[in-house]
Amino acid sequence: MPRNPSDPLENIQREVERLFHDLVYARHSSAHFGEQPWVPPTDVVVSEQNARVIVELAGVPRENVRVRLHGRVLEVSGRRLVPPELAGAHYHRAEIFFGEFTRRVELPWEAEEGSVVATYRDGMLEIQLAATAAPRPTDVPVREEAQ
Repeated sequence: MPRNPSDPLENIQREVERLFHDLVYARHSSAHFGEQPWVPPTDVVVSEQNARVIVELAGVPRENVRVRLHGRVLEVSGRRLVPPELAGAHYHRAEIFFGEFTRRVELPWEAEEGSVVATYRDGMLEIQLAATAAPRPTDVPVREEAQ
């Protein structure tokens, strides 16, 4: 059966086929499909005195990484850019996330601000933190009220 370009049903069918093709073969941002944004895998190893936070950031340049400490919350954020040679390419499979990311880790204690050391090597960010000196419990005498 020959195609009729003026047939509205054929136009709708072609548009649906084009949308399906773009959905399957073109890379779109994850936000377009309502998926969760990229959250890099993170390990947190803690003791009473210190913590080690390790974040996997393959393909993220060091200058695109930011580490902040907010009391008991450590925040790592940054951006992984699409390589120029892949920009606009059609994908057969797309599992690597690109774009902005933020990862927050709540520590079991407040960290000493001057103790935070972040090291980046081979796509792995390692952050070492020391706990603040916890205030010791103080006994408070209870007075008897004079009558």
